[in-house]
Amino acid sequence: MMSLRKMLWVATALGVLAGAAWADPMRTVFTKENKFPGALKPELSLAGGGSSFEVEGADADIERYFVTPGVRFGLTDRLTLLAAVPYAGYSDEDLDESGLGDVEIGTEFLFYEDIFEYAWIIPHATAILSTGDEDKGLGAGEGQGRFGISVGTTMHDVLHWAVDVSYTLNGAAAEEPAIDDDRDNLVAGALSLIWDLDERSSILGEVQVRDDAADPDDDFAMRGHLGLAYRINKSLSIMGYLGGSDGLEEDYYGMGRLVAQF
Repeated sequence: MMSLRKMLWVATALGVLAGAAWADPMRTVFTKENKFPGALKPELSLAGGGSSFEVEGADADIERYFVTPGVRFGLTDRLTLLAAVPYAGYSDEDLDESGLGDVEIGTEFLFYEDIFEYAWIIPHATAILSTGDEDKGLGAGEGQGRFGISVGTTMHDVLHWAVDVSYTLNGAAAEEPAIDDDRDNLVAGALSLIWDLDERSSILGEVQVRDDAADPDDDFAMRGHLGLAYRINKSLSIMGYLGGSDGLEEDYYGMGRLVAQF
């Protein structure tokens, strides 16, 4: 299995390359942007990342990683279908497993966009299939459904922000020790800020607040990261992110994504 250290080196390298101002592929992770492939046009992506969580008293940290091919296809200029098929890995002091993760199939709809393409409203829905083996740490163990809406705008032509509220059936992190076989539903809110440095490069920061804190005494958990994106040419864009969390079984994480448009 690819070690977490190698995955984080990859994510860091992607981050150094950085950015995607004016690029068509979405740069955000927790929210949506008004960037669609176009009518009858495909967009392919390859994402990867890893995370680590230090368990008190354990001989080994919990480490996770994923490599995910994905596709978005524009049915129209405003309606997009998407799918992602992750190859996941999990290790702790007892397990060292890898294999198919939970497959995602979804849609995004540009419900509203003003005439200057600044303000937008995007409802989105995703079905998450229970294709990953829960006993090996590769999946949730049950189907999930995520429904959300993103709202955003652009200020001074270079500063973009978006907020997103979502509800995920069976989407909360598994409780430890497990109380029953069912996961709780998850409510999450997120904020993204993107600053375009030039026509190719941008930096971004994102934060997500969730109601599935690992500690039952806490009401909320948080995740956040900083990212960089760069449009290599008309067809290729690359993004990288580094972040951490508070209240979840994830101390820090790194991610990267390469996107090709046709």
